[in-house]
Parts: sequence; structure tokens; C-alpha cells
Amino acid sequence: MDLEVAILQAKDGDSAGLIKAMNEGGTEGLLAAPGCRSVKVLPGVENPGTVLFLVEWDSAEAHAAGKSSPGFAKFIEHASPFFGGGGSMQHFKLD
Repeated sequence: MDLEVAILQAKDGDSAGLIKAMNEGGTEGLLAAPGCRSVKVLPGVENPGTVLFLVEWDSAEAHAAGKSSPGFAKFIEHASPFFGGGGSMQHFKLD
């Protein structure tokens, strides 16, 4: 299993709006994507305009394939209005 670790910038620093959008419909859609096992969304402390996004995938390849699923599209629909520019993402092995 692989862990996606992303630090996301919230649009206009509105991390509360991004977290709300991700948790109220967005993560539900993402969890419906094939290969997605769990999702956590956490607010930044030192940088309150950021959000830590942790997603467990069967593999990095499952993540790539899941991007074409209806569930992933639903996640993007809910969350994208709150995405700011920048951020970073990497995968880490959990096994």
C-alpha cells in the first residue's frame, strides 16, 4: 500500500473552506475511487492556510488510475474551488 502525502494551499488562505469541501462530499467521492482505502484532511498549525491531505492507495498506480473515476471527479468538483496555487505531493510505501 502507498500513502499519498500532499500539502495543499487553500485559496485565499481559506483552509476551513477547503477542509469543509473535502469532508462534506469530496472525500466520500474519493473513497469510491478504485484502490482508495482511506482519506484524512488536517489543518495546518504553523501555516494555517495549508491543509495536510493523506490518502492510502493500493499503489501509486492505483492513484493514477483512480483519477479517471467518477468518484475522483466528484472529489475534484467539491474541492477545486478552494485550491490555491502551489503545494506538493509524494507517495510513500506503507508496507
